[in-house]
Amino acid sequence: MADIFSQQKRSEIMSRIRCAGTTPERRLYAMVREIIGPRWRVRQNVTALPGRPDIVIPSCRLIIFADGCFYHCCPTHGHEPKSNQEYWTPKLARNVRHAASNRRKLRAMGYSVWRVWEHDLKGAANLDRTLSRLRNLLMKRGLAR
Repeated sequence: MADIFSQQKRSEIMSRIRCAGTTPERRLYAMVREIIGPRWRVRQNVTALPGRPDIVIPSCRLIIFADGCFYHCCPTHGHEPKSNQEYWTPKLARNVRHAASNRRKLRAMGYSVWRVWEHDLKGAANLDRTLSRLRNLLMKRGLAR
C-alpha cells in the first residue's frame, strides 16, 4: 500500500514524534515521584547511560524504562504493520535487540532495570494497578514513604 502523504509531508509528520518527554514517561515520573517523594533524587532521560533510561534513581542504582507497545513489540499490544513490512519487520526486531542489549549493559554496570509498558500507563484501572505495583517494588527497596 502506498503512503497517502508525500515524502516531504511524511518526513514532517515523523519529525514531530518525540523520543523524550512523552506522555507515558511523564506519567511514570509522576508515579515514582508520588511514591518516593522529594527526598530521593530522580533523573530523567540520562544520555550518559546505555539506552537513555527514562527514569534513574541513582542512590539505589535503579532504572525504569517506559517502553512503547508498538516500537518495543509488547507481547500484548505489539503488532506487525500491514504496510511497508520490509522496513518495519527488521526495524522492530532491531529495536528489541537493542533494548535487550542496553538492559544487559546496565545490569553489568550494577543497575536494576525495570520495564513498564505503555499500556500500563493508560486508563484509570491500569494506572492504579501500575501505581500499586511500583509502590510495592519501591517499598521493598526502602524508597516508598
